[in-house]
Amino acid sequence: MDNLWPSEQELPEFEKNTLAFEQQCWEVGMKVLSCFADKLGFEQNFFREAHDPKQSDYQSTLRLLHYFATEGVEKQGDIWRAGAHTDFDCLTLLFQHEGHGGLQVCPGEEATSQRWTNIPPLANVITCNIGDMLMRWSDDQLKSNLHRVRQPRIDEYCGSRHSIAFFCQANKTQIIQGPQKKYQPISVADFLTQRIQANFVDKES
Repeated sequence: MDNLWPSEQELPEFEKNTLAFEQQCWEVGMKVLSCFADKLGFEQNFFREAHDPKQSDYQSTLRLLHYFATEGVEKQGDIWRAGAHTDFDCLTLLFQHEGHGGLQVCPGEEATSQRWTNIPPLANVITCNIGDMLMRWSDDQLKSNLHRVRQPRIDEYCGSRHSIAFFCQANKTQIIQGPQKKYQPISVADFLTQRIQANFVDKES
């Protein structure tokens, strides 16, 4: 982030406040993951140590998200602000701006029937998504959550949509293997490479 932060003249204390918020997100994420660790049979601090910000390969990420306004769009159609996907990480904490709707989830067996549920944007609620990494680490006991952001209807708020996401993504050199050893061990770096490459598979081959 060298020379990329806005200056104090542009946004006073933005860097300080953002880094403090990121630390708070990490603490919350680790508390949630410690509950999963306990139920899966890992040590309580297992995921905290796997997401160690003091290590050089730390890669959890705080992302400020902005979706452009859609005024003038007459219908929703098949246009999506973010298409259906699962997150690659262990756990995502999502902070939604009240009034900025559109998030939908299609968990578990509902994915087959494509039954989507709206998640209302509440200012005092953190929406949590389990990601692909935790699904593998749990031997598929915890399911990665399919979600998307739909285009607003003309009778809804159509201005810019803002949200904040914190992705709890384990350090690159961590080895992923569940308690039941359903899958072969794999490093986080290799797991992410496989997940990214899967997006570019030739569907016709």
